[in-house]
Amino acid sequence: MNYPVWDIPFLGAGMVVAIIAIIHVLISHFAVGGGAFLFVAELWSNRQADGERIRTWLHKYATFFLVYTTVFGAMTGVGIWFSIQLASPEGTSLLIHQFVFAWAIEWVMFLGELTLLYLYYYGWKTNSRRLQVWLAGLYFVIAWGSLFVINGILTFMLTPGGWTLENTDIVAGFFNPGYVPSLLIRTLVMFLVAGLGGLLIASLMEGEEDLKERIVQFSSRWVLPAALLLPGLFYWYWTTLPVNTARLMAAGATGLGGGRLEVMTLFAVVTGVAGMLIVLGSLLFQARPRALTFTAALSLFIVAQVGFLGGEFAREMARKPYVIYDTLYSNSLWKHKAAEPGYLRQPYLSLTRWDPDVVPLTPEHGEWAFRLQCASCHTRNGYRGIIPRTASWTALSGFKWLETMDQQGVMPPFVGTAEDRAAISAYVQSLHGKTVTAQAILEQARAEEDAARAKAAKAAEVTP
Repeated sequence: MNYPVWDIPFLGAGMVVAIIAIIHVLISHFAVGGGAFLFVAELWSNRQADGERIRTWLHKYATFFLVYTTVFGAMTGVGIWFSIQLASPEGTSLLIHQFVFAWAIEWVMFLGELTLLYLYYYGWKTNSRRLQVWLAGLYFVIAWGSLFVINGILTFMLTPGGWTLENTDIVAGFFNPGYVPSLLIRTLVMFLVAGLGGLLIASLMEGEEDLKERIVQFSSRWVLPAALLLPGLFYWYWTTLPVNTARLMAAGATGLGGGRLEVMTLFAVVTGVAGMLIVLGSLLFQARPRALTFTAALSLFIVAQVGFLGGEFAREMARKPYVIYDTLYSNSLWKHKAAEPGYLRQPYLSLTRWDPDVVPLTPEHGEWAFRLQCASCHTRNGYRGIIPRTASWTALSGFKWLETMDQQGVMPPFVGTAEDRAAISAYVQSLHGKTVTAQAILEQARAEEDAARAKAAKAAEVTP
């Protein structure tokens, strides 16, 4: 609540981050796994009688790897930083301040990755074969080290473990319960994606069917370890999740428009199905390598992107209603502040810094309270749209629902007075084309409360 809200129509700030991140996460995994692939392929080519033919294909792989990971990886990487600081400045600030030295280490490693990759690629014709092997291997080690650092920060957001605002020890937050299974999962997935890249480049080979067959078999083998080990690792990761997250994943939760939050489970299933399709495709091409076409290889790569989409969405939704689990809510409300006596009943706009002076109970009051308290997650009529979710609301039911919305398990508690709730409820009604004033909602609510008290008093009088 200390920063302005990035209010994006239809998509919403969270979806903008998600689109960029989903593209980037595939690239970043390929950037690490592809380094291991180059290293092993260099060793393999050195042991083959036709090693130069293999290296001709490997150079094409390295070209695709260089362009895809550095150009598109850099664009989406910068895009993530730009978007997350606008979508959740409070959460971004916490991560930067808590892990400032980890970020510094990761950025130095990133510079090392780029340096080694350029030395490897542009020294293709001048470097010795031995030096190329060393450059590829060192690149992978540093790139995996970058993963080692980033994984700690990503898992911290969902499973902070022993870290609290009172115990901000970096080790307590970094090596959290989800750290090791997540690191192993991402490592295997990186090898898988690297193999898919090999299949993609191999599918473009023409006139060398015997060599293509060997390369397809070599590349498809990179997928099999993930097929064998990932189910167990995913179960291990599942056991580290907070109890509330596991419950939501398994059973869903009632949302503000009714229904269930089963979409989290749906995204997890999408990831599982994508993984099975990739494994089946790789096994097919392992058995019949000459059947591989560019369309089939590209399809597997796209399926992998869909798998990342499902996995990342499920992981992000698993944190709800938090940005940093059990610490900072998705609308930048600190949990410890919400626990202070009387804090949640203060006038909402008196607690924020980025709203204009508005007259209480006016339409502007409702709009600004909605923007600052709700728009970090909800759009009006787009992603997580308020309009379709509140189609059955009356002005009074919306007023009442806001007071207890945190009981659903996926939303933060409401901050504000009855006047704030009435203003937002009136604003939501206006989005449906209905005209009702916040003052009228308050009067109706008070009349209902008076009637309930009178009924209770009357019942007490006749009770013997």
